[in-house]
Amino acid sequence: MTAPSYPLTLPTAPAFQTAKWGLNRRVGVSESPFTGSQQVYEYSYALWNATLKLPPMRRTQAANWEAFLMKLHGEKGTFLLGNPDSSTARGGISGNVTLGANAAVGDFTITLATSQNSLVNIFRAGDYIQLGSGATSKLHIIVDDANSNGSGEVDVNVEPAIKTAVSSGGAVVYSNAKGVFRMRTSELGWDTDEVSTYGISFACMEAI
Repeated sequence: MTAPSYPLTLPTAPAFQTAKWGLNRRVGVSESPFTGSQQVYEYSYALWNATLKLPPMRRTQAANWEAFLMKLHGEKGTFLLGNPDSSTARGGISGNVTLGANAAVGDFTITLATSQNSLVNIFRAGDYIQLGSGATSKLHIIVDDANSNGSGEVDVNVEPAIKTAVSSGGAVVYSNAKGVFRMRTSELGWDTDEVSTYGISFACMEAI
């Protein structure tokens, strides 16, 4: 038997019962003890974090999650994950979307090419997109409503900033967008009770 190949795909059922989702940043703040004036420095650290809880389940479903957790080898392995409550776009986007221009590390605005010309709110604030695929998948959230121009191009403002340079023409995923994550601990397991009802929850962070 060969070692698992990462990133893994999450079991499809059941859906998460609760999800705590957010972006963890590193910002340094120093304050003058005499004037109260502050100096702020933002580091490039910006990683997605999630704490997820599955509903009580029987072994027929829990077994797939047990196997998934064991194949991760603790914090070593990675898996694909998106915000479970934001799998579909709020905007009017449909059809294929690609990068309309190169994007460099640190960019907060990227150009997307669509087949929908002059569409108001083609993307809405809160829509997620995925750049790359498999182990190169990067998850971003669009933070402002955006309209496409007469050629179907749309500039979208995203967070976090681009972490890996991407080239024009690359595919952009806007439905079930995902990034690569790893567990926050190598102690992975589950709970069961006297009637074989399983409880599983875990905390994870973006892997880069």
